[in-house]
Amino acid sequence: MKKIVIAALALATTTAALSTFGHTSLASPRPSKPIRLTDDAHHTITLHHLARRIVTIEPSNAEIALTLGLKSSMVGADQTTFTYIPAPWKQEIKGVPNIGASYPAINVEKIVAAKPDLVIASQGEKGISSLAHFHIPVLILEPTSIQGMYHDMLLVGKATGKTQVAKTLIQKYRRQIAAIEKSVSRATTRPTVFYDLGGLYTVGPNTFLNALINMAGARNVGATMSKEPWPAVTAEQVVQANPDVILIDSSAGTSISKEEQVSGFSAIRAVKSGHVYELSNSSYVVEPSPALIRGLKELVGILHPAIKTGK
Repeated sequence: MKKIVIAALALATTTAALSTFGHTSLASPRPSKPIRLTDDAHHTITLHHLARRIVTIEPSNAEIALTLGLKSSMVGADQTTFTYIPAPWKQEIKGVPNIGASYPAINVEKIVAAKPDLVIASQGEKGISSLAHFHIPVLILEPTSIQGMYHDMLLVGKATGKTQVAKTLIQKYRRQIAAIEKSVSRATTRPTVFYDLGGLYTVGPNTFLNALINMAGARNVGATMSKEPWPAVTAEQVVQANPDVILIDSSAGTSISKEEQVSGFSAIRAVKSGHVYELSNSSYVVEPSPALIRGLKELVGILHPAIKTGK
């Protein structure tokens, strides 16, 4: 999903990372029959054996693979992943072969040369259809909610023999999010939020980031401005919405001072009250992956600083 932002921790120790994200060595048995999976593009793919050589495109997909303990199976990841993947996965991705840029199109030659038995990609990757000529199955992951992220983790788990690992992690994440939501339920306010992804692109309805903002005890004004998932809006629309808080993505070239200087923004409650914030790492909220747990905690910390969500 980092492409949306463009267009519009390192590990302390390996053991600590495994503990934090629930990595495990549990392995599933070889399938006795073909594995049929329906991805987020409603395509059904058939695997005649568990995927052992994987190429991932997009940071979120690499994060899912790494969290499931699949680094040894990763024979490639795209340049965008190496550029934008956040800690702690940034340390763990080291050593995985770089299959080059995926924009404006994937590097078909390098992917084919990696001899994958599964490519995990996202919607809209140019050149993906070309992989069919080489009989390389592609699993498209494009979750629009937290539940969608769980679903996609399970898909990758089923494809790679990590089904039980995925189920265990999902249960853990559900408990963590439930605990955060219980804390947020004690909030006495529900501020309105405008999230500027860059160039006044924002968060629309039916997106995982909109769901995160809601879970963090706030209301996303972008969801009322358009039916598109990632719309470009006008300064006038934002001024009219008059949000209590503005969040910015500094990786898209903006800053708090630049945001406050947008025409008309001086009249917005968020600017007048000094409630314009830059997230420490936007990848924690714009990637539909296990990183969302960290992102949700940071959002709560900004929107409801009196609420403690734990580390």
